[in-house]
Amino acid sequence: MWKVKDIIKDKNFWKNSWAFPGILFGIATTVLTFIDFSKSFYKLIILIALVVISIVYVLINLFKSLLIKKVKLVIDGSEIEIKKGDIFSFPRNIYKVIAFNEFFDTEVDDKIISRSSLNGQYLNKYYADNKSDLDKKIAQDPRMKFRIVKTNVDRPLGGKNIRYRLGSVYKDMDFFLVAFSKFNEENEAGLKLYEYANCLINFWNEINSLYARQEVVVPLLGSGITRHKDFDATPHQLLEVMLWTFKISKVKFREPSKVIILLHRDHYKKINFYKLKGFEKNDI
Repeated sequence: MWKVKDIIKDKNFWKNSWAFPGILFGIATTVLTFIDFSKSFYKLIILIALVVISIVYVLINLFKSLLIKKVKLVIDGSEIEIKKGDIFSFPRNIYKVIAFNEFFDTEVDDKIISRSSLNGQYLNKYYADNKSDLDKKIAQDPRMKFRIVKTNVDRPLGGKNIRYRLGSVYKDMDFFLVAFSKFNEENEAGLKLYEYANCLINFWNEINSLYARQEVVVPLLGSGITRHKDFDATPHQLLEVMLWTFKISKVKFREPSKVIILLHRDHYKKINFYKLKGFEKNDI
């Protein structure tokens, strides 16, 4: 129901939906000006027919808008495709983004990292028996040393003790691992709104220096964080923030490269794809 309300409130929806009925009314008005109907009954029939056609046309447009399951946007020259899918189904020549916490923890124990999360699946798929190898690669990477915020962090419930700047990206094979959530002393993930936005801006800038004109697949970042500290956002609102930060970051993805924002599970049902087109027109 919320999608219907959003679409009905959208001025572009009514502008597009009224285009065809408007033409019909214009033609009918012109015809009736030059043809003299002796009985007003016929004019009434024509008017009712036009009203019915207009209502049916608007309802068809509304129904089609509700059925949209993916959308392609061009934002400042960069192509962004938003659709449902499995990030692990993409081939090796496409970069795939996996969100970690600010420590780049690798312990999949359903306490620090859930087995069902994307980074839990990633670690079990590629580092099932040698997670320490990934730890060493991140710790020894010269680029990552400049993204360290604090070392020897006290974490009473376990985990690594080097904290990295939110939005930092480590390139591992054809994956971009991003530090995306803050952990408190009880290893609970959370972000404030300004942290979420700043993290995304840092993330887009990091991706811009690493993607090498290849396609980049990004999940709906932030959807797995259950503790948004000072805001309560729906998947659609999180997606809007992702698009907004991409826009203001001035990152450019030129052909043949593009960004694919991937919606997993049932998140796509909570996205108003029609409304997202407003980002192309600066309506949002």
